[in-house]
Amino acid sequence: MATSLRVSDEPTGAPKKHRHDLGQEDHGSKLAAGTTKTIQALLGLWIALTFVLVVYAIVDAARATPTATPAAQTAK
Repeated sequence: MATSLRVSDEPTGAPKKHRHDLGQEDHGSKLAAGTTKTIQALLGLWIALTFVLVVYAIVDAARATPTATPAAQTAK
């Protein structure tokens, strides 16, 4: 019985690398790659805006002074 060798079964001496190791893009069309980059940009913007909102809330809370009530003013 004869065995057939596939291309990947032949010893070439060089290790085979996956396409991700070579810097090539993932499977999919160019449109899918563009969509992925857009989603990453939107998520990055969301994270940045959340950080700005948290910093604003911390600064606003630190600046807040309690308001005096009329009962507290007459007690002095």
